[in-house]
Amino acid sequence: MRVHDLAITKDFQLQDLQRISHKANQFISEIIIEFDYNETRNVIDVKSLLGMLLLPIKKGTTITIKTKGRDEKEAIDFLCELIENYKQ
Repeated sequence: MRVHDLAITKDFQLQDLQRISHKANQFISEIIIEFDYNETRNVIDVKSLLGMLLLPIKKGTTITIKTKGRDEKEAIDFLCELIENYKQ
């Protein structure tokens, strides 16, 4: 299992979440995001667009990305880079 923490520096829009979910589906590994929201620990399956849309990932949130599977290193590296690019 691979784990990486990221601080979100902008609010994600619908198209951002759609793109992240779509790109995550190219990997075999399980990919989840965990973060605290309203004093609750939330876990999202990144490959589930509905899951991504239901829980807001807002500016200032620290998320934990976890990957597990055959291509976990490639998945976490790709996803971290994808999310970090949204900082611009």
